[in-house]
Amino acid sequence: MTKTLLILLFTISGTGGELDLTLGDAIKIALENNRDIQIQEQNVVVSEGDIKTQEGAFDPLFNLVSFYSDGETPQLSTFIPSGAIRQKQFSLEANVEGILPTGTFYNLFNVQTTRTDTNSPLEDLSPNWFNNVNFSIGQELLRNFGTGVNRAFIVTAKRSSTISEKELEKRVAQVLLEVERRYWLVVAARKNLDLERTALDLAIDLKERNRIQVDVGVLPPVAVTQAESEVAAREVSVIRAENELQAAEDNLKNVLAMDLAIRISAVDEPTTEVRRFSEEESLGIAYEERPEMEQAGLEIENRETMRKYYSNQRLPRLAVEGSLQLQGLGGDENPGRLSFEEEPEPIPPQFDSPSDAFNQIWGADFTTWQILGVFSYPLFNRTARGNYMKASAELDRSVIALSQTKDNIALDVRSAIRQIENSLRAIEAAKVSIQLAEEVVNNEQERLNVGIGTTREVLEAQRDLIDAGVREITAITSYNIALAELDYAKGTILEDRGVQVGGK
Repeated sequence: MTKTLLILLFTISGTGGELDLTLGDAIKIALENNRDIQIQEQNVVVSEGDIKTQEGAFDPLFNLVSFYSDGETPQLSTFIPSGAIRQKQFSLEANVEGILPTGTFYNLFNVQTTRTDTNSPLEDLSPNWFNNVNFSIGQELLRNFGTGVNRAFIVTAKRSSTISEKELEKRVAQVLLEVERRYWLVVAARKNLDLERTALDLAIDLKERNRIQVDVGVLPPVAVTQAESEVAAREVSVIRAENELQAAEDNLKNVLAMDLAIRISAVDEPTTEVRRFSEEESLGIAYEERPEMEQAGLEIENRETMRKYYSNQRLPRLAVEGSLQLQGLGGDENPGRLSFEEEPEPIPPQFDSPSDAFNQIWGADFTTWQILGVFSYPLFNRTARGNYMKASAELDRSVIALSQTKDNIALDVRSAIRQIENSLRAIEAAKVSIQLAEEVVNNEQERLNVGIGTTREVLEAQRDLIDAGVREITAITSYNIALAELDYAKGTILEDRGVQVGGK
């Protein structure tokens, strides 16, 4: 539900410019507009992006490098009377390299081709082409060996993404609880206002009754003064109740991210249906359903993964690498090449054409095999040992945090159940108080009518009746809020309200 729709509803409302707002409507608006939910939704997207970032560590990398040079190099030699060599060179190199989750590293298709054009008499070919193709692959044998170590950051990023989704679920649950709490406070504030207005009507009625009785000589004139004083006090109470209602509505509109200028009317009635709950059963549900429990469990798994990773990083590096190199050379005969015979030896046909540099590659005419072993170990290795110590401590801390989370959840459940029971008792007590206060008011009014009672006694009875009404409203409001708090404590508030998060 967008703000535009809210304004439309406000416009077409038939309640004198007020938007009739049910609790269900308030929940829908909050899910659409609440800023905290929107922020956490973006945090989920950020965590999904972090997964892609970590997976990118195994993306192949394509490199392409080229250069061109043209210049003269001073050269002092009997065979170079000019004292300088001019050379033009163009080179192009490309390769694909990367690593695999197994700890394998590779450099495939490392191709380099170079064309050199020079006037040096010492070169038999000009221009000449030199090609070099290299394939290499290696494997880590200790540090960074195996998928468990190399995928550690991907695994933790995925778990962190799930944690972020659970955080969104928790945030939505918190918003729903806050919506219900503020909604019922609005309902209570409106009922309190109605009660204060009723009290004002009673005070005005009493003032008129007293004036009549003073006129006929049944009551002394001070009775009117007392009644007028009560009317003034009740008018102040009505103004205070109106301000409290406005403040409660503003608080509700704030959590709904609504324009404060929009007038709303909370139309749902709070329930007084008696509901009983088993503490043991509620705790069992809470331990299964509360997102904090799954978050804490995933955090422990993440810390255990990182502890294993940093344990591996304490090992020395031992790796083996094999490579295959292919080379090719070809070009045109240098017309100015140096020769000590009248007829220079002809260029071997294997090299006398630029295409030979490529044919030799395809034919693997010149190959070189290499096997390389690498061993390295930091002498003190304090960085790796320090990271392992931190990871171990963080794992222990996350285990403690899980126990703390269970304690907090148990406290939430027990507190909510106690509040429900206390509210039910308070509702019953308030109902009894109202019945008694109504009887006292009627009795005192009758006594005043026959001249044996006083205005003060009637006023005190009316105040007791109003106070009992306030206590009933407060108890009913507390009961409804406590029901919502128990649903939140058990982790079922979303399911019970038909709210789905993350496509669940």
